[in-house]
Amino acid sequence: MQPKHWHTVINATRCIMTVTNETMRHLYKKIKTVGYPERYVNTLLPDWWDDAIAETPSGLQQASLILGRLLSVQPETLWMKDANPVLVVPDGCKFKQRVDTKTHELAIACALARAAARLVLSAFKPGLKPGFFPDAGELRQSLLSSGSPWIGFQDLLSYCLESGIPVIFLKHLPSKAKKMAGVSFEHDGRPVIVLTQVKPHGYLLFDLAHELGHITLEHTKNGAWVVDETIDSDSDDEEERGANRFALELLTGIPDCKIVPVGRHLFQQQLVNASMRLGKSRKIDPLHIVLNYGHTFQQWAVASQAVKAIADNQPTDQHILVRSLLAALDLEAMAEDDIAALKRLMGEDGA
Repeated sequence: MQPKHWHTVINATRCIMTVTNETMRHLYKKIKTVGYPERYVNTLLPDWWDDAIAETPSGLQQASLILGRLLSVQPETLWMKDANPVLVVPDGCKFKQRVDTKTHELAIACALARAAARLVLSAFKPGLKPGFFPDAGELRQSLLSSGSPWIGFQDLLSYCLESGIPVIFLKHLPSKAKKMAGVSFEHDGRPVIVLTQVKPHGYLLFDLAHELGHITLEHTKNGAWVVDETIDSDSDDEEERGANRFALELLTGIPDCKIVPVGRHLFQQQLVNASMRLGKSRKIDPLHIVLNYGHTFQQWAVASQAVKAIADNQPTDQHILVRSLLAALDLEAMAEDDIAALKRLMGEDGA
């Protein structure tokens, strides 16, 4: 038979667990109202985190500070019982979106882009180089002078990182959150580019060149964020046209380049062979030639097949991006929890 005091201990424990569950449940409910479901929140919390920590006022404040930083939510609106949570999204966002997309639908992606940028810039090693940014033609000549046959994704990525521009891959978002193709902005005076494209080869090259165009053309000055839900080469928006022309001139030497074959539409191997020949003679990445052709003629099926043939089991652009960014960070200066959260946001395990 159990001593009576055992029942006292057991009942007290149940009481504590009830308080703890209610405290965190309330916090999870608050965060869910701005778009973060509990399951998603748990993927970003540190491994050592236990919901019981929030049992005390100081523990609840600690939880609010952690979540506020990782999710770009004002932390005081989390620990204050009657406050509504507030996402930290810059007022200067310029959303380049489809007409059927409401601005607030991209708020979560922007908030997470900001959170990732803060984590990266806390330990980003390269300093911002003075005197850049050259125009597209000048930059093209500079990058080709290194001996590269064309400007590929690694070439342009390395230039950005070495110039002090972090380029971040954002993959891990809540399942129902709408994402943008890319966003460029300044954080504490430092230009930042965030990309989300998951197609493994070719696509990130133009996206990166386009976002670099926004920065070079000073579309991100004075705290403005340029949020591209899609990167549309046929956009009528003035800033989008400028960024597109910059990207095309940088990658091809022609601001309005459209790949047009002579004669009928090409089959896969014909497209592969033609893109390799043209790439070598014109110093244009063959993957860009293939995708440019696919866009110009809406021949995406054959273009996708040609991309696979050219890439031929090479590392994905996303893998290259994540590895290169991590190499540009002083990881010893970052808390392990921050490194883990950043890797999770970038989908590092699956990139």
